[in-house]
Amino acid sequence: MNLKKVFNGCLVLLLVLVVSACGSNGVNGVNGGIGKATELDLKEVKAFMDDKKTGFLYVKSAFDSDSDKESDRMQLSEIERVAEAEKIDFYVFDAKELPTSELYEQDTSKRTLEQYSGTFAFYQEGEIKEKLDFTDISEDDVSGEVEKFVQNMKHD
Repeated sequence: MNLKKVFNGCLVLLLVLVVSACGSNGVNGVNGGIGKATELDLKEVKAFMDDKKTGFLYVKSAFDSDSDKESDRMQLSEIERVAEAEKIDFYVFDAKELPTSELYEQDTSKRTLEQYSGTFAFYQEGEIKEKLDFTDISEDDVSGEVEKFVQNMKHD
């Protein structure tokens, strides 16, 4: 009987260690992540802001043109490469989920998400600390700018 109690105690301790290790990969994967991208829907993005989360978020284009799709693919590919190398996790939101009226709203206080599509931002406690706008970057400079951005945000 005593051996059974010791064995059960060890199992409980092991379970506690495993569960606590799973939850300890930095601030939402900012440090100690694996380079994983997690897709968020509109409800989850709202919760991310409302719950004052910290982490990286890429917003895909709300438009279906071939050039927008290709830009998203290229930018996400670079973000994934850097995220894996820097051991950070990040979120992805498809702006197509936003109401059409919000796509053209200039007043960010009236929008669900103040971050525009085609941008990669770092949020600290639910607020944008800094963002990388890909429209301001040439294709040749994307890789270096993403690396620099992630490194700066990790070390701030």
